[in-house]
Amino acid sequence: MPAPFISLVIALDTMAAQARVASPCTAAPGRSTEQVDGEVAEGQRFSMVTSSGWILRLIPTQEGWLLEIAMKGRESEDLSRLTPPWHFVPNPRDIEGWQFRNADNTGPNEGSVNAPQELREFIFSPQVGREIQGTQATSSPTPEEVERVQVFGRGWLRVDEYRLTPPRRGERASFERLKFPACLTWSAG
Repeated sequence: MPAPFISLVIALDTMAAQARVASPCTAAPGRSTEQVDGEVAEGQRFSMVTSSGWILRLIPTQEGWLLEIAMKGRESEDLSRLTPPWHFVPNPRDIEGWQFRNADNTGPNEGSVNAPQELREFIFSPQVGREIQGTQATSSPTPEEVERVQVFGRGWLRVDEYRLTPPRRGERASFERLKFPACLTWSAG
C-alpha cells in the first residue's frame, strides 16, 4: 500500500475517534465547521444547504442512501466521490440496512458482516471534478490527489436512530427510517 494511502487511512481512523466525541462538531484551528442534523424515511431524498453553501444529500438507494456533498453552483456534482475505499468493502458513503444485520439477516451485525456501522467518515473538496478527476481524467486519482482532497475537507455522519425492515432469513435488510447528525470541516480561507 503506498504511503499516502496509509496516511489517509490513519487520518480517517483519527477522524473516527474524534467524531465519536465531537458532537456537536467543533472547529480545529485553521478549519471551518458546520453541523447538519436530519431525518429521512425510506425512499425519501434528503438535501440541506449549509450557511457556507455546502450541500449534504442522502440519495435513496434500494436498501438505504448514498451520501453526497455538493456546493452551490455545482449542485449536480458529488465532491465526496473520492472517499476510500473504492473496492472490496462497502464505502462509508453507502448507508444500507444490511450493514446493520448479521449475515443471514436474523439479528444485529455483531461483527459478522464487514461493513461500516454508525459512524461514516468521508472526504470532499471543490477540486474534485475540476483539478482532481475532472472531465478530462483518463486514469484513477493518484494517492497524492486523494490526500489533497482529504486535507481540504473531511466529515462524518453518525447514524443515531434507525429502523430496519423486519429480519427475514436470507433477505437483505433495508432502512425504513434514519436520524443523524453530520459534520463538515474544511480548510478555512
